[in-house]
Amino acid sequence: MKDLLQKIWKNKLQFLDFNLNFADKNILDVSELAIILSINQENYERYFLLNEFKIIFEKINLRVDIFGAQKAQICAINLFKSGLVKKQELLDALQILQKISNNYEIFNFIEKTEIKIIDKKELFLKNCNQLDVIALELCKLSFDENAKIRLHKKIDKFKKLDFNIAVTGIMNSGKSSFLNALLKQEFLGVSNIPETANLTVISYGANKEAMIYFWNKNEWQNILKTSSFNKKLKAFFDRLVLEIDINKYIKDETLSQKINLEDLKKFSSAKNNISALIKKIEIKSDLEFLKNNISIVDTPGLDDVVIQREILTNEYLKESDFLIHLMNASQALTQKDIDFLTHCLLNSRLSKFLIILTKADLLKKQELNEVENYIKKILTNKLKDKNLVTKIDFLSISAKMANDFYKNLVSKESFQKSGMQEFENYLFNELYSGKKSKIALESYKKELLLELDHLLKEYELQNKFIQEKEQNLGEQSKQFLLDMQNKRKSLQETKEEILNSILELKNLENGVDNLVLLLAKKLKDRLVDELKYFKNKSQKVDMQRILMIIDTTIKDGVSDILREVKFKNMKKIEELKLHLSLKYDFLKENFNDDFENFKDKISKDIENIFNDEKIIFLKLEIENIINQNINLFDLEIKLTQTINAIFKNFNLENILQSLDINGAFFHFLDKKLQNYEEIQKEKLKNIEDLMGKINDKNTNILTSFENNLENIAKLQQLKMDLLHAN
Repeated sequence: MKDLLQKIWKNKLQFLDFNLNFADKNILDVSELAIILSINQENYERYFLLNEFKIIFEKINLRVDIFGAQKAQICAINLFKSGLVKKQELLDALQILQKISNNYEIFNFIEKTEIKIIDKKELFLKNCNQLDVIALELCKLSFDENAKIRLHKKIDKFKKLDFNIAVTGIMNSGKSSFLNALLKQEFLGVSNIPETANLTVISYGANKEAMIYFWNKNEWQNILKTSSFNKKLKAFFDRLVLEIDINKYIKDETLSQKINLEDLKKFSSAKNNISALIKKIEIKSDLEFLKNNISIVDTPGLDDVVIQREILTNEYLKESDFLIHLMNASQALTQKDIDFLTHCLLNSRLSKFLIILTKADLLKKQELNEVENYIKKILTNKLKDKNLVTKIDFLSISAKMANDFYKNLVSKESFQKSGMQEFENYLFNELYSGKKSKIALESYKKELLLELDHLLKEYELQNKFIQEKEQNLGEQSKQFLLDMQNKRKSLQETKEEILNSILELKNLENGVDNLVLLLAKKLKDRLVDELKYFKNKSQKVDMQRILMIIDTTIKDGVSDILREVKFKNMKKIEELKLHLSLKYDFLKENFNDDFENFKDKISKDIENIFNDEKIIFLKLEIENIINQNINLFDLEIKLTQTINAIFKNFNLENILQSLDINGAFFHFLDKKLQNYEEIQKEKLKNIEDLMGKINDKNTNILTSFENNLENIAKLQQLKMDLLHAN
């Protein structure tokens, strides 16, 4: 390391400790580490002037100077060597910076350096166990049962951290074979004929069972409505009505039915007509892989003709923690694959995707590499952004070889060639080192710190009373009780002020529907301009382009509207919380606890309100109108009527109001007040018990004082352990 720093800093290299490490190993992301590592003697002055650079150094508590920069580089290199930073991701980030920085020395150093492989799952569980031990120690030191119950709830809460994995792919991409290999059991049907017609959620359960959920009447009517635009699909549903008693399964409210796993194929197979009536299937199993709190969402093919099933798939994708997209290595990258991956890369909140090339045993390694490079090239050309494609990882797998191994048909050597073990290692490392895991650990740590501080203050307060036993204890007790009464009074005032403030907040959703109608006009104008262009050029209408214009115009327009609504709501919530925290300082810690998670949930709720189904109806209607070959004047009238009618039906304003953001914020604050009130009651009871002991001549107060000192020392050590927990 010293030789490397000597090369990039030359005579400006300071005398440093090469064993330095960041206090918090999770504080910087890969791009920020790459920026730190790209500083050198030639460019440091330019970097030091950047505001973004100063923000990075504020995070790691270092001065923006040569000494601080070199210290940060040592910490970054040691972090990389520890195995906590992915080598390829760091190299990709450094490569991006090569456009503005000569960082080839550090790039070559990272590329050549061998790093130890860390089992991220094992590390995550170790960190969890460390926090569990601290939580149990706090239980032992707590005065009352309520605090112990709270701490045990926290332990249970973080043990139940779950992960949702979505598996997607077009028909015949090998999803069922892959999932059987992952679950190490012939669990799902395998055939060139699409077997799994329904969205299936597989999760852990002690008893093996399946639950079938059917479409409700409203959903079924929408399916029939969209099928009317497809002659083949309409004929299928017309025939289905004659063959099956629809009313037996399609009810006003969703009908659910528990079945044995052995009977699953009777319902889920695309060969059976009843599968068309099913919305989703939930399967419980005691398979080893699922014991890690992992749920697998097996989606219908992306080229599903039943549009509502595709919409349902997209809803589950929004909630997934990890996305695995499967492609048949011999038939990779259909237009449907390109459209789906492009949409995910541009719109998904996920920072990483995995493409699995299935049936890899049918191709040579060089051929698989060529397929991977081809996919990257096509997606880069489509997106016009090479950096977005770096979010995709690739693995090649032969599910057949793995499944044959589990049936004892082939050797372990064949299994090792299947790629399944490499995939499992990859998946666990991604899940347990991802954003969700980091947020969970950080949240657990913060909640324990809050409980610890409350407990520490109680012990210190008790000893204060004991020390002042001979110094007018009566007056001290009266003063303490008076303070508690004042806090109770302030607490009641806070409740009333919060309620009044929430009622006075204006509904920021007003006027949203007017913006939607302006968007409708914009869409109509764009379509008419496009149709005029085709007419003037005497060209056939490019329906693919028309549908793309509808998609981008609506989604971009609605995103802009919702972004504005989200910004205004977040702003008013922040302002009210800040006002209350300043006015009632003793509640500040409680209000801050979990506030970021609350804001994230509100943001997510706002982002997810728009219904893709309405866009699909609109596209089908417009396609139908254009195909009627009517004159441009009549076509414009029909387009205006259709677009306005469907846009009015979006009802964004009503949907936003139904989210009741103000009510959700009131509930959040009220819960924090209840928590604070509960802690104050416990504290008062403990002090009253202490006063009773102090006044009891048979009690050895000195022993209580010394015991409290020992417990304070234990709590201070636990606090140090918590602060250094990484």
